Amino acid sequence: MVQSRQGGHEQVKVRGTRDGLILQLPTHLPFADLLGQVRASVDGGGEFFRSGEIILDYAERTPNVEEIVALKGLLAERGIRLRTVVAGRQANRDLLRSWGYHPLRLVDASDEVRETVVGAAEERLALYVRRTLRSGASIGSDGDIVVLGDVNAGAEVQAGGDVLVWGAIRGTVHAGVNGDYSAIICALRLQPTQLRIASIFARPPDQRAGQDEGPMLARVHNGEIVVEPWRPDRRPTR
Repeated sequence: MVQSRQGGHEQVKVRGTRDGLILQLPTHLPFADLLGQVRASVDGGGEFFRSGEIILDYAERTPNVEEIVALKGLLAERGIRLRTVVAGRQANRDLLRSWGYHPLRLVDASDEVRETVVGAAEERLALYVRRTLRSGASIGSDGDIVVLGDVNAGAEVQAGGDVLVWGAIRGTVHAGVNGDYSAIICALRLQPTQLRIASIFARPPDQRAGQDEGPMLARVHNGEIVVEPWRPDRRPTR
């Protein structure tokens, strides 16, 4: 990790992650000092940064358009591309959204959560979980959730939008938690402890034979949750 210090206290941090190099900004440092520290960190990193990409992490700091533009320019002068901007606090994420950004939340095996900001207005907010959720695990998001793995019995998933599981659902899944009855739940195998869409509950029947083979989709129809084979050409519209 490359760090810059001021007065004996850590300020700017640069760390390598699965998603690339992350430049983490301190919360209260004045921008003039911040710019100097970023410059010192990058220039002092030598080949570590050359022709690379940086993810700008505001963490607890309030995002500022002028700062982002200035930092992007500083990096560009050194041949470094600003890949995206991330934020740690919900208020900061809301601020970024108000500027037209749409974050994609990423979770890796170490449970570290990041918000990747992209600019396409038609894209939806999604939490991407690349692991199996074991008993006792609980995740939630205001948007969609995609799980690359299983949701085991005793695990819980809650999403403001859809839930898509590239694996088996054996635990509890709640889609449309804020009252979105158009939300769906998809999985390669559906053997849940409980499904819920908005305020409607569904429990697995006592006899599940023939009901959990292949990809399945759960949705609300006529006031109740129905489960049917998943077909992309029949995906319900919002």
